[in-house]
Amino acid sequence: MKVNKEDLRGVLRKVEDSEDWNFQFAVGQQISEENILPMFSVGSLGTIPVPVNIKDMNRLKKMSETGYCCNHNMGVVGVKPTGKMKKPKHSWQLDATHIIRHGNNAETFFGQTVVSLARDGLRQLGVSDNELPLIEVRPKGMLICDRGGYAPIHCDNEKEPGLFGMMTLQIPVKNGFEGGIFKVHHQGTSHIFDNSKESKRFFYTTIFYAGCEHELTTVESGWRLVFTFSLIWKWNRALFFPISADTSLIFAAKEIERILSPWRLPCSQRCLAIPMEHNYTAASLSFSGLKGRDRLTASLLRSVTFVDLHLASVHRRKKPSTTTISSIENSFFGTQIEEEYSIKCWVSSCTDSPFAFQGLEIDFDSEVVYPMFRRPETNLDNTESPNLTGHELESSMDFVYCQALLVVWPKTSTIDFACRYGFVGALDYLEYLARTMPHEQVLFVLGRTVTFCCANPRFVWCASSYPNRKSSPSPGQVTYRLLQLCIDLDSPEQGLILLNLIADDLPASPTKTSPGDHQSDVEPKEIEGLQNNEVAIVLAKLIARAGWNSCKEAVSRFFTPTRIAKQMEPLTILVTSLMDNGLHMIAAHIADQLCPILFTSPCVWKSSTCSTAAEMIIRLEEWKESSNIQHVDDYLKLAQSIETGFLCIVVVYVHKKLTPLIGNISHMEQFYRKLCQLLLKQDFVSVRIVSDRNEMIVSDVLKCLLWLNDYSILQEFVEKVTMPTKSNNVCLQALLASPTVWKASLATENGQQVLQTLIDSRLRELSLLQPPVFSWHQTEAELPNCPELENFLHSKELATTFSVKFHNVNEARIWAVAIFGYGFEVLPSPDSQFFVNHRYSATVRIKKVAGGLTACDITKNRRLYEYDVRQFELKQEEIVELMRRRTEISDLPISRPLKRVKFNV
Repeated sequence: MKVNKEDLRGVLRKVEDSEDWNFQFAVGQQISEENILPMFSVGSLGTIPVPVNIKDMNRLKKMSETGYCCNHNMGVVGVKPTGKMKKPKHSWQLDATHIIRHGNNAETFFGQTVVSLARDGLRQLGVSDNELPLIEVRPKGMLICDRGGYAPIHCDNEKEPGLFGMMTLQIPVKNGFEGGIFKVHHQGTSHIFDNSKESKRFFYTTIFYAGCEHELTTVESGWRLVFTFSLIWKWNRALFFPISADTSLIFAAKEIERILSPWRLPCSQRCLAIPMEHNYTAASLSFSGLKGRDRLTASLLRSVTFVDLHLASVHRRKKPSTTTISSIENSFFGTQIEEEYSIKCWVSSCTDSPFAFQGLEIDFDSEVVYPMFRRPETNLDNTESPNLTGHELESSMDFVYCQALLVVWPKTSTIDFACRYGFVGALDYLEYLARTMPHEQVLFVLGRTVTFCCANPRFVWCASSYPNRKSSPSPGQVTYRLLQLCIDLDSPEQGLILLNLIADDLPASPTKTSPGDHQSDVEPKEIEGLQNNEVAIVLAKLIARAGWNSCKEAVSRFFTPTRIAKQMEPLTILVTSLMDNGLHMIAAHIADQLCPILFTSPCVWKSSTCSTAAEMIIRLEEWKESSNIQHVDDYLKLAQSIETGFLCIVVVYVHKKLTPLIGNISHMEQFYRKLCQLLLKQDFVSVRIVSDRNEMIVSDVLKCLLWLNDYSILQEFVEKVTMPTKSNNVCLQALLASPTVWKASLATENGQQVLQTLIDSRLRELSLLQPPVFSWHQTEAELPNCPELENFLHSKELATTFSVKFHNVNEARIWAVAIFGYGFEVLPSPDSQFFVNHRYSATVRIKKVAGGLTACDITKNRRLYEYDVRQFELKQEEIVELMRRRTEISDLPISRPLKRVKFNV
């Protein structure tokens, strides 16, 4: 049994006809009160009386920008003019920022009068009284036309968030005007507003929905002046309004429920689509933003409890017909054109936000309830342009008006569509249901989702199943969200099914699951497994819920050498997360399988893996059941081959996160001490890694060593840092510039001794500096790609011309950029970081020479010398500051008094 489309169409048509009076698309009125705005003020022009005289109109014109009698910020969307649009000569526009809206009269007019006028018209557009306070009437600008001014037919876009309509307020002008008829078009119907007859005395308002095409005929004489306002939903509007007690609407709702009742049971009919009356852009499409009669239609269908509603944006484009006709017929009839439809955007009624369907299309022959509303030719979404990139075209389409569909299907079908046409959307939907629906209903939907995963694992977990990069999930995201749902819904049974799926190899030949799925030749993927640390954490929670015996077999499949190599860090996180859940014996069992392989593969470790592995070792030693001294020794052996920068990170990470554990476990403090000693044997002084506080990581390393308070380790650190260098000791300079180092060092006597030794070493280094001496010899310059210029920079010559000539200026610029980098024509500042890595200072001038060729003149300048002088001055300031701070150290209190020791350097 199928849903009867004809019956549904009949009920909806009857409701539309009976409610037609209450759902206009444009309304206008003459304001009977003649003095609602006695005067207004504009910028430097001062106060302008109303009616506006011709002199003031000319003053306003001079202050305004030339433009059609439509807001230039709104644009002309969907217009396909047949010829080149002429530059307007008799129309001007002035932005609202120039209109002064403070003062008693202005505040009353813009804050109360205009709002009251807007509400009178909005009621006729179908906006209910309880929704009117949610609307902001925002001044947009002022439009001016004199004789000959007009506005072509156009459609304002909705780039302003929340915008749904426009209002114009025509201001009286002395002697008025003739012509200038304002027309609003919608679905083949036009409303005409001729406000010229009493334009010298009365105010007129016109209110219409954004998306309606409108135009202004030519002003034949006089001046036309209007204020424009944007109508904006300032506060959140309800997605639907409750069906009123009106007998006809209640009857219609019950009839619709009866017609859709076949969907209470399994039905072969997939869905039905109802064309919306108003135009919407993809960016503005939402249930809360539905206009006029569209909102009533959606609310009627929403009253049926066993169906789900979605909005879809339909893009249309013209293309030549694929029908083959003879050349004679073709020459006689011309090329046949067909319209092609596609769905570009889906919006869910659950969240009123975009839904990640990909490839879900509507059958416009069998699933549309009644014919699409007639659209003018200019409104086809055929916006392809050879000058637009794919991204620009996609962005531009967000603000093009399109036909919208209200799509209805059984609630039980929503998760099936979501899984098949965009699995990320299915996860969004499930998480929404988990927050809002009864537990039993959500479990049913979760079960259907897991069943889909079992039938189509490659479609769920392979990146190639997500062609749209914007909606493509990051590695592990799908698994994490699915397992987290199982935990939140207390469904370990479904979690175990997922665990077995991610532990198995994915099938080599995927099942084709949607019209857009073309994966039959995809390379087989070995395993989903633990793609990130979040998955490992939630898996530990699942093991705690389901029990180790239920999970043991599946988890054991992770521990092959190949799989461990790909998932080292998540597996270490799994061990620590199991301990967080009180499963110490299980954590020890997994660690025994993991560590032998883990500690033999340091070459594939990331820096974070080094840290999480160290944390795992220390956490295992916290409990007698999981303690294994062999793991500790193996890690220390491995640490000898860890890259110095990574080892710095490990030392800092362990101190930051595990200090209490290290202090409570005696042999762990020894482990940490050995780790620090291994670091000191390496060239940590050359490490340039920066911490979260934007300081060099060596500052954090010293803080860790001060906490350890081992004299021999601190001595070795100081010796390494204060070792004489040929150039500036960056490490020593960074340590003394670090607030972290000063705070940690001043807290202990040993720390103060370290600080004094570092200061003394730095002062000795700075005392050897000599003031720079100016010379045109830039002997430190290095240009290995151009020996000729390198020799020139080393010489005493001030300027030269490069020996090679170029065919054109562009070719010369390319060469100059390759040698000197961008900005070669500009003198860098004396404080520029350019001179840190480039020990020369010269500019290049490109010039034309005889024979049509191009040459490059290179001229030295004094900026390198000025930079060196500036650096010398900064060093002198540093000397003064260090000497001052050194004298203050002995007067500071010590929080942890220890035996005074002297560090030899």
